[in-house]
Amino acid sequence: MESLKLLLKNLWSYYSQYKLYSFVYFLGVFLDLAVESFIALSFKFLLDNAIVPKDQRVMIIVLLLLVLGTFVSKAGYAFRCYLYSKIVAGIIRNIRNQLFGRLQQLSLKYYSSARSGDVLAHFSSDVSSIEYLVNMAVPAGVHAFLGIIINTVIIFTLEWKLAVIALAGLLLCAIGPFIFSSRASLANDNMKEKQAELLSMVQENIGAQKVIKSFNLDKTVSRHFHKNTEELSRKTSKAFFLNDLMEMMPTSTIEVFNVLIICVGAYLAFIDYITPGTLVSFNSLFINLSIAIGAFTWVFPVLMESSSSMKRIKVFMDEAPDVCDSSGAQNILQFGEGIEFTDVTFGYTDQQTCLSHINLKIPQGASVAFVGHSGSGKSSILNLIMRFYDPRDGSVKIDGQDVRGITMESLHRLTGIVLQENFLFNTTIKENIRLANPQAGDQDIIEAAKEAEIHDQIMSFPKGYDTLVGEHGGQLSGGQRQRIALARALVRRPSVLILDEATSALDPRTEMAINKTLKRVTEGMTVINSTHRLENIKDYDLICVMERGSIVETGSHHNLIGKNGIYAELYGKQGGFIVAEDLGHAEIEVDRLAKIDLFKQLNIEMLEELAELFVSEYYSPGQIIINAGDYGDRFYVIVRGRVEVFVALDDGSEKIINFLEDGDYFGEIALLKEVLRTANVRVCTPCLVLSLKRKHFERIISKASGLKLELEREMDTRLLKLADGV
Repeated sequence: MESLKLLLKNLWSYYSQYKLYSFVYFLGVFLDLAVESFIALSFKFLLDNAIVPKDQRVMIIVLLLLVLGTFVSKAGYAFRCYLYSKIVAGIIRNIRNQLFGRLQQLSLKYYSSARSGDVLAHFSSDVSSIEYLVNMAVPAGVHAFLGIIINTVIIFTLEWKLAVIALAGLLLCAIGPFIFSSRASLANDNMKEKQAELLSMVQENIGAQKVIKSFNLDKTVSRHFHKNTEELSRKTSKAFFLNDLMEMMPTSTIEVFNVLIICVGAYLAFIDYITPGTLVSFNSLFINLSIAIGAFTWVFPVLMESSSSMKRIKVFMDEAPDVCDSSGAQNILQFGEGIEFTDVTFGYTDQQTCLSHINLKIPQGASVAFVGHSGSGKSSILNLIMRFYDPRDGSVKIDGQDVRGITMESLHRLTGIVLQENFLFNTTIKENIRLANPQAGDQDIIEAAKEAEIHDQIMSFPKGYDTLVGEHGGQLSGGQRQRIALARALVRRPSVLILDEATSALDPRTEMAINKTLKRVTEGMTVINSTHRLENIKDYDLICVMERGSIVETGSHHNLIGKNGIYAELYGKQGGFIVAEDLGHAEIEVDRLAKIDLFKQLNIEMLEELAELFVSEYYSPGQIIINAGDYGDRFYVIVRGRVEVFVALDDGSEKIINFLEDGDYFGEIALLKEVLRTANVRVCTPCLVLSLKRKHFERIISKASGLKLELEREMDTRLLKLADGV
């Protein structure tokens, strides 16, 4: 019953936007039904008042009325079809616009937890279900409902005894839908949910093809998919069966009572209780009534299925954004003083704390960098400045005003942002840049592109700025996409430029070039940079070192190096490499090599010889460096780039164990023991690494008696601690 109430409420909201069109359409339906009823009644007039008494005048009048009524009815039907097509198109357009509008209003928190398949299902299967309801079921349902009322009234007028029998049939017809409606509604809900889940699985599978093929997971994911399609098949079968029962029971009941009425009516006509014309007209009207009931029972399952879609859409539309403008939010017109964090605590979920009691001031015009290991809270700081999220406790202020009291539109108008993976829309280069500032003219776009040092490359394309970038910018290189994203940020002339690992996804050569561009174009601008590449921020005004959600060190590069703390350790870890100008080759210095635990017991001669045995290797994003289950024989040091360590679970999903970046190393156990790798290492950003083979290492340590045994004993101890590692 609740489903039916929600459905009727939604239908009213849909059609109330087209009151005049809807009134004219449904008035036409009523007139059409009046003509149909008159055709059935005409048998009585023709038989009883014209043919039997041989009254030609009555016959001509009745026939003329039949012809005229039929002509007017069909002409009106054509006009109604035209009118209704506009109503349906408008209703579906409004639903799509409302869904898409809500999509833009929802906060990032929603997207981090929602399944994309569920969201896409609203725009595909749910909207299609409602479109079918509005286009087919509602007209048929209204026609059937009015037909039931009109024909019921007329048959009671003709012969109440036969009408009582018909009414009994009608009451029995209502029992079937009443019995099965709630069960059918639940079955349709379950079917829709499973369909959306399956759509999410397919979408995830498409994006994970590299992983699936790399680890031979095709059979595993297929088994998982088949298991879910089997469950969907069961739920679909149950829903369709209940829908069929709802449709079949009223139809079967009507057929039985139709035969009963013919039998009783024939007897009454035989004893002259009713005229033959009354019997024929009554039977014709009851057939009309049967058709109307049949149509209504066909409509009912459609209503149940569509109500499931309406409920899903309602849940989505009722989803409240976590971050939105407050009732008294004001526009901020310029950025003049600075940004201040006051005792800020934040987590993406209630159970998680990513930032803890952050206190910080960022002056206007300053360059500030946030550094630290992955998961230390760097990006969370940027998310709060952009107000993608709100802090759990404390406040973030701009020019002394809490960002929660500033309209998000004006806040974002003051900022430009360049991300690690920048999204380019499938349109032209010109329009991708203009998105950040719709008022920008062509010359403004060209100037921004020149500042980002991408203008000459754009002009080398056959269509220049009108070149289509392809889906996700796939027609461009990574460096070109990043420079276009930078031009997009610059075209709005931001007061604050936010960089979130803006160059880490690029190859080393492109990264170096873009960093030079950034240094040039950001002079005098407030720059806030989240990065793990410390070499790029040595000249920043303020560097904040983060660890486990807290700022543990602040200062300039030279000050922090002098403190000999965490920053100095991070910087030292990333240093000690000699990198060729073309960034295609690297060497490790002896002092840096000596800092690696495994090599601390080696003397200087061994280290010098060992350093020469490292080989440079370059990996692109998505490539696998280490496969779980393989026997390892190499040790790796990351010179530039980022990798993720993960294991594949039985259901085909992945569990991320760790992220490793510049200066980190992995695979040291393989230098001493021939053991199976227990995890996989996949490249996240372009990586330049140095590798050392076990046979080369064994040759070096064999020169010192007992050294190998000593290292093996130490490694055995570490192996227990690293059982879940590489």
